[in-house]
Amino acid sequence: MPTTSISREILVITGKDSQGIYLDKKNIVNIFLRKQLINQKGKRWIPVNLSTSHPLRRAFSETLFEQQPEEMDNYWNIKYFHGISPPYVVDSQQAMLSFVTSTPNAIGYISPCFVNDDITIIFKLMLKNKVKLDFKQACKDSIELIPH
Repeated sequence: MPTTSISREILVITGKDSQGIYLDKKNIVNIFLRKQLINQKGKRWIPVNLSTSHPLRRAFSETLFEQQPEEMDNYWNIKYFHGISPPYVVDSQQAMLSFVTSTPNAIGYISPCFVNDDITIIFKLMLKNKVKLDFKQACKDSIELIPH
């Protein structure tokens, strides 16, 4: 029987429409800071974040930008003044999966336990040692159903 271990990585994902795109950490930083707007296929990236209070978002921001989400408010205020909005925000990893798989050129992130056949993993972001994240708790993430 295979053993499972809790990985210290966050998976950066896209839908199946983005297969064949390769990114490094610098690309990921620039996409989520809205500095790199176009992908390798000439399509506009649509980055999506979890809410600022979500533990996975906090770990993602601390690892990628070395800042917590609220510390980036000034950056986004300046960008907004220049006509660039921050990434879309969803409330759960299930909502992240739904958004990424239904929105062409969307890019987001999940914990490894949420991987499915509808996504493409384009980067594995290794958490810094100082970053604390309870992956067991992150794997219990759920979506709140909103009536239509």
